[in-house]
Amino acid sequence: MIDRDEIVRTVAGSLKPHDWALAAWLGGSFATGRTDEWSDVDVQALVEDDHVDDAFRVVRDALERLSPVAHRYRFPEPMWHGHSQEILSLRDASPDHFLDFVVMKRSNEDRLLEPERHGTAEILFDKEGLIGPAAFDRAAHAEKMRARLPALRELFFLLQNLPSKSVRRGIAPDAIHFYQGYTVRPLVELLRMRHCPDRYDFGVRYLDRDLPEELRTEIADLVMPVSLEDVEVKRARAEAIFRENLEALDRGEWSLPA
Repeated sequence: MIDRDEIVRTVAGSLKPHDWALAAWLGGSFATGRTDEWSDVDVQALVEDDHVDDAFRVVRDALERLSPVAHRYRFPEPMWHGHSQEILSLRDASPDHFLDFVVMKRSNEDRLLEPERHGTAEILFDKEGLIGPAAFDRAAHAEKMRARLPALRELFFLLQNLPSKSVRRGIAPDAIHFYQGYTVRPLVELLRMRHCPDRYDFGVRYLDRDLPEELRTEIADLVMPVSLEDVEVKRARAEAIFRENLEALDRGEWSLPA
């Protein structure tokens, strides 16, 4: 089996000889110190603006020489992060070790390098010293978060009837869909606003490092209803936690700059 380190070496080695390839680095779990045997391979590359497709082609061809590509998907653009992205897996590597490859243009200075949000990049090569920790505009981020709160406040309470009436109707798929989307996700977002505002918009990822243990345990229970009836029991509990933490935020219990 082809191991993860060989995939990393192949990606970096295929890009580095090209003048248009400016830098490559490891992100994701590599940048946050959370890599384990199941982690995928998160690689970002910085290239001259007109060579994005070349980067994907060169990496794909190099990996094909290691192993046939089992699955590949290039995401439609624009992506939320403003860059180009493709994921692929190799037939002869663990499916856990798929490559998540993001290609960034030199002209785009938002390179997802703020340590507070994305960890510290592990640089594979950097020809011009362009890659390093980026300053995090926490004040602008906090303003964006404050602007998000009114919608979160109103929509949460407006939409709690959707999972509840799906339970009463006995329609389990609808109940789970609405419960996860309109109860659990906004609850987690609110808890993040209070306890880890730098990553308030990260969804349910990384809660093991971002929330207090008591809340992590609570969320772990809430995300897994054991029956249709339990959806409503957990929904009511989630609403109580949401209300309690919303009141705390209204009292000014934020981890935010003044």
